[in-house]
Amino acid sequence: MQSFRQPGSRGHAIARALALLVLLAAALIGEPGHADPGDFQAMPGLWKIVTRVVEHGRAGVPQEHWHCVDEGPDPWVEFADLPVPGYAQCERSTQHRSSTALAWTLSCPGLAAPGARGRVDFDSPEHYTASVSVGARQVVQVEGKRYAACTSPKD
Repeated sequence: MQSFRQPGSRGHAIARALALLVLLAAALIGEPGHADPGDFQAMPGLWKIVTRVVEHGRAGVPQEHWHCVDEGPDPWVEFADLPVPGYAQCERSTQHRSSTALAWTLSCPGLAAPGARGRVDFDSPEHYTASVSVGARQVVQVEGKRYAACTSPKD
């Protein structure tokens, strides 16, 4: 005895299942767009930060600093706190963020407008490079590398 099936019913079921899978995949992948600025990608922990002041186009002697970075309310502040040689009390403004970079301008008393510019770029959650420029001249170069978790609040 033959079973009675409507022609094409199995094909329609397969087509519906495939369509559903395509819709689910599209929903999971999402639409490409800009990174969420709040999605900070650096890892907290103990960072070795090497800073060089640039004079007359040459990077100076490296200054090492070890710093414990936590997941505070604004972790970018930890990485974007860079000096402008010869100027004190500079204030950061006009920030542009992504999940792996931050660019900003600095206003410093005695420094003519437009002031200074800074930038931090993470190439991984455990390594970054940064710089500060005044006009067209780079005046500070920074490299940071994460080495370990912090072991106490006093690290």
